[in-house]
Amino acid sequence: MVSVAEREVKSQLLQMLVVFLLVTVAVVVGHLLPGLNANQIDSEIRNALHIIGFAFVAAVIFETLPMRTAKAAIATVLIVVMLGALSEFTQKLGGKEIDLMDLYRDITGAVLYLSARILWRWTNATKRPAFAHYSARLVSTVLVASLFVPFSYWLSVNARIAAQFPIILDFDGRWDSYLYVPLDAQVSLLKSESSVEDYSGTFSEFLLLRRSWSGLRIEPVVSDWSSFEYLTMRAAIVGGYDSKIVVHLSDGAHPGYRIQHLVGGRSVGPESRIIRFPLHGVVDIPGRPDLDPAKITDVYIIGKTKRKGKDKSGETKMYLDDIRLE
Repeated sequence: MVSVAEREVKSQLLQMLVVFLLVTVAVVVGHLLPGLNANQIDSEIRNALHIIGFAFVAAVIFETLPMRTAKAAIATVLIVVMLGALSEFTQKLGGKEIDLMDLYRDITGAVLYLSARILWRWTNATKRPAFAHYSARLVSTVLVASLFVPFSYWLSVNARIAAQFPIILDFDGRWDSYLYVPLDAQVSLLKSESSVEDYSGTFSEFLLLRRSWSGLRIEPVVSDWSSFEYLTMRAAIVGGYDSKIVVHLSDGAHPGYRIQHLVGGRSVGPESRIIRFPLHGVVDIPGRPDLDPAKITDVYIIGKTKRKGKDKSGETKMYLDDIRLE
């Protein structure tokens, strides 16, 4: 005959096994799903979700383990480390790169939750002085709230940038550097006190390191451009001749494939001026995949220029400001 105690032990072991398998499957599947990677701000939101998600994983494991608090906390951290490492290596199946910082975030979420939970349990264990009781509970509450601070912060940043739409990038915002990546170029942000007719506020200076393919790639927060007809910007190129700015767009459906609209781009010189690119010209190009204007993921702004004479050692700079839709 199996005793009641043995049945309870078997039931607990079965429960732990089921919980462990479910958590493992959820973590692995979560890492294989398409992530928030449209731009660097989306990546920061995804990173913050790591902290929240593994705090939840730690909660499920910790509350399931039939051990004393200290042993359960240690076992939970070890299991979280194992699951985090497993999920990072599993990411390669989904074509993603391993990021050990994600493992650090996973552990941070688990430790924050465990610290808060242990403190809360401590206040219930025996009668404590009122000050110690409420202080511990306040710290516990703050620790739980801190789990959501990075997520809330980056979500608010994303909302503030989206509220500026149809401005894509004006280089004035605190977080604008998260929206673009230089391509074979060195970027500087300059302040201007010029009139409205010229650059105003902060504008960008790109030192072009290649004559054929230098500039920047923008990762817009708002991807639906279907209701707009033009992409405009204030631009100039100094230090070269036969200078043009060409724009390429991508909807993410054709990795590595850039669609060029208005072949030859727009001619620019050392005097800044506003240039416009009609968006409808890129939707249907014979022989190339159609672009979905409601899912713009990347904008490439490329300066193409030549240096005068045989002297190729001089510098060519592209100036950009106020990139927006009309």
